[in-house]
Amino acid sequence: MTRGLRALPFIDRLRGLAQASPWWELVLRSGSVLLVRIAGAGLGFALNVALARVLGAGGLGIYHLSLTFALIASVVGRIGMDAAMLKFGATSHALRDERRLLAVHRLGMGTALLGCGFVAACTFFSADWLAATVYSDPAIAGPLRLMSLALVPFSLFNLYGELLKAGQHQVLSSFVQGAALPMVSLLMLFLFSSRIKDAGAAAFLHLSSSLVICVSSYVLWRRSIPACRYARNESIRYRDLLFTALPMYGSAMADVVMTFSDVLILGMFVAASDVGIYTAAARTALLTRFLLLANSAVAAPRFAGLHAAKDTDGMARLAVRSTLLTTVSSVPVLLMFMIFPTQILSVFGPQFEAGAQVLVILTLGQFVNAATGPVGYLLNMCGYHRIEGRIAVAGALITVGLCFVLIPFWGILGAAAANAIATAACNLLRVYFAKKHLGILMLPLPQSLGHRR
Repeated sequence: MTRGLRALPFIDRLRGLAQASPWWELVLRSGSVLLVRIAGAGLGFALNVALARVLGAGGLGIYHLSLTFALIASVVGRIGMDAAMLKFGATSHALRDERRLLAVHRLGMGTALLGCGFVAACTFFSADWLAATVYSDPAIAGPLRLMSLALVPFSLFNLYGELLKAGQHQVLSSFVQGAALPMVSLLMLFLFSSRIKDAGAAAFLHLSSSLVICVSSYVLWRRSIPACRYARNESIRYRDLLFTALPMYGSAMADVVMTFSDVLILGMFVAASDVGIYTAAARTALLTRFLLLANSAVAAPRFAGLHAAKDTDGMARLAVRSTLLTTVSSVPVLLMFMIFPTQILSVFGPQFEAGAQVLVILTLGQFVNAATGPVGYLLNMCGYHRIEGRIAVAGALITVGLCFVLIPFWGILGAAAANAIATAACNLLRVYFAKKHLGILMLPLPQSLGHRR
């Protein structure tokens, strides 16, 4: 009782700081989201380690091949509704328009449900052909079918995460999109460990967890909708939502291809065990992204609100501070991965230590990603989504092209080099266009260089 009472003045002081200073509000909100992202990243890492120990490199490779295919198919089915629902949801909250918000939910979820259902059916019925023809490994067919069944619930709970983010519920959003799936999966893995013997059982684990989180995320979103006393009762036209989603759809598609195509292409040229080693290193390198995602979850809806209010100076300050926070907070993790790659990968098992050089190469690419901050979100939320889309398409083409050139000669090292080069090139292009069109330099340089010209 006494300890709780003593904590109240401290909490009140933090709230006072957040209300008095936009800088402290950004730091405190980002810190809260960061804690959830750290938990999610830790749980995800633990899940990958557990699966690696149970399945081995070969089983982990099959699992991640089917999961990667399903992740790309999920983005195909969502038709760009992620960014569109975030943008229109954020503006609806800013206008205190409940009717408009519910219309965004109804239209966006309905579109994603139809799209994901169609893609899931195509994936389910073509699983045998994909396994035999593309990967020459019939063992992939079963896990791929189960992953296709998870497409709809997985996509829907990610969209609910975007709606929570739009309402400034960044902590809940981060939990739904980042921590919930590995947490539930680990719990189920613990409860049914005796039955998880192969990649198919692991895929069923993913399906079951996605269903649980989908239902839970809907309940969380419904409870988070505030009573809008001054609602304008302005609805939204479907074509407005769709015309915003389509350019962002291309961007999202290209981004997911750039992020995951290395695994799919690698599976065409190397054994499943090598894919398992590569994915263990790649998933470890992606731990650095949760720092960027935590900051972006706070910054993205605020970029949209500031842009709608035509507050260009506030947008510039937010952009510069977000980049500094992302860079500073990412450096310790990046250095650890560069200095101790073998020791870190040994956690997965002795055979995964062969991916040490892969981890170092991918970490270099992620350093550029961290040092440019949420620059992609800045372009999207400020109306430059077509430019962002073109950059993402260029990155996807670079990744795919380099993968087909480098993987046949250097295997997993070639895949890592393709990923790192494409990641660095795309983020530097985003920095150039943000400076050109908005006058904001998204680099960890002195603040005066980041101000609007």
